[in-house]
Amino acid sequence: MNRNQTKLFFGIALSISGLFASQALAATARTSAACDPSAAAACDPAVAACDPAPVACEPACSPVCDPAPVDCAAPASCDPAADVACNSGCLSAAPGCGTCSACGNFGCSGFCGRQGCADPFFGKLKKSICEGTCWSGYMNAGYFTNFAGDRSNGYTDCWSETTPAFNALYVSATKKAFTGGCGYDVGFGVDFMFGEDYRILRSARGLDQNWYTGHMSDGRPSYGFAMPQLYLEAAINNWSVKMGHFYGLIGYEGATANNRFFYTKGLICSVSTVVQTGVLATYSGFQNLDVTLGWVNGWGNGFDNSEYGEGMVEGAFTYHMNEHASIKYAFLAGTCDISAPLGALGPIAPASAKGNASVHNVVLDLQLTRYLKSVSILYYGDFDGNTVLALGEHLYRDINCCAKAGFRAEWMKATINGKEAELTTLGIGLNYHPAGYQNLYIRPELRYDKSTDVALLNGRADQFTIGFDVMLTF
Repeated sequence: MNRNQTKLFFGIALSISGLFASQALAATARTSAACDPSAAAACDPAVAACDPAPVACEPACSPVCDPAPVDCAAPASCDPAADVACNSGCLSAAPGCGTCSACGNFGCSGFCGRQGCADPFFGKLKKSICEGTCWSGYMNAGYFTNFAGDRSNGYTDCWSETTPAFNALYVSATKKAFTGGCGYDVGFGVDFMFGEDYRILRSARGLDQNWYTGHMSDGRPSYGFAMPQLYLEAAINNWSVKMGHFYGLIGYEGATANNRFFYTKGLICSVSTVVQTGVLATYSGFQNLDVTLGWVNGWGNGFDNSEYGEGMVEGAFTYHMNEHASIKYAFLAGTCDISAPLGALGPIAPASAKGNASVHNVVLDLQLTRYLKSVSILYYGDFDGNTVLALGEHLYRDINCCAKAGFRAEWMKATINGKEAELTTLGIGLNYHPAGYQNLYIRPELRYDKSTDVALLNGRADQFTIGFDVMLTF
């Protein structure tokens, strides 16, 4: 596939996405009662800590979704005497309460007719942490190989050699700081994992940088431990502040297996932020708009940046056009070790060096039809004069309740130390879980990669690779 064919392909893909998007947006423009997805958790306080943004809510039963809520007829989930979210603070269901979701945070006394709270501050703090903590995780293993019969898969961002790999045993404990726009709350996140994905989930410097247990035949670390997240969160009304070690804002596909459709990661994901350490503040008081801004100590560092004294400003603006469409712009700029983001380019990456970097990333997420979803990505980064430009288009189609098909096309142009390289990847995959086993996923994948620099594909101009993984979530 030459350059003109690649550009023609992306043009067709984006045109199709735009056509479907215009139809989907026109069809949903009449849904004036739709609620703000960022506040939809108020509709179901029992899951607010674990799922702060459900797909939809019931506008008639939430003061957040409907400015003039109607009486819920006191179903069991809205009974202050029976529901832990309501029973955590309100002495009585005063008229100002609206629904039980208004009483599930530390500020319930002010919102619920100033009735006061049954528990003192530290009692409510203990109850909030104990009852709101969500435990989750997954186990993931797979196999990936190329059609050329080589031991190395080259640059595909599937780091394993052509041998079966245990990618991760991942455990997460998360307590979301949720206020529903009124009151205050606290939260935290602690993630821990073991497996081959340790290399993409660890810190570039500090914390879990050297928690590995062995090496591959070529000298690379094989399996190890990592702590991708370790943070505290505090929320007051529409503000929340996250402090510590957490996942970054740049990119679309997640670094963890349960946050991406494909077994392998795409080109754009390989040059996006994984973990960061610092402080991020988010304001969600605007209608349909979330704003995040903060400071991090470099690209992917843990609690250590003493070698370079790195510091970067990070932020994001996410606008929800309606429940079917959203657009996110994220940026990261400052001083960092430029080998951290560009190291994913392997043979053509520069040596470790301190420099100035700025990255801009736009993600357009559209639910085109009931069964078809499109995600379009634009990425540009300047790393001390070394540049990376990338475009991506992802399409996902629900087949039935047990299977979903996916298509990924990405193109990247990297200019490093004056040398240019173009990379293209095309992939198709399937997510399947047997009926009755909703937590078990089988994910086969076929991928094609092409590069103008043969060093990136182990001496080949292009290659086909095939693989699959099995994931069990809990």
